[in-house]
Amino acid sequence: MDEQQRTARIRELAREIWQAEGRPDGESLRHWAMAERLVDAELQAERENVEHAAGTPR
Repeated sequence: MDEQQRTARIRELAREIWQAEGRPDGESLRHWAMAERLVDAELQAERENVEHAAGTPR
């Protein structure tokens, strides 16, 4: 995933979080930070799965 794709995924998740919380005003930075952590966790899990499938030790 390149930086443009990462940013698009963060934007998508931040919007989903915002909607799930009832679309509150003034929470965009918190929603963005939450989405960043989720995307980074997704990427880490993906890397670990690829390494595991390839037999690379962690």
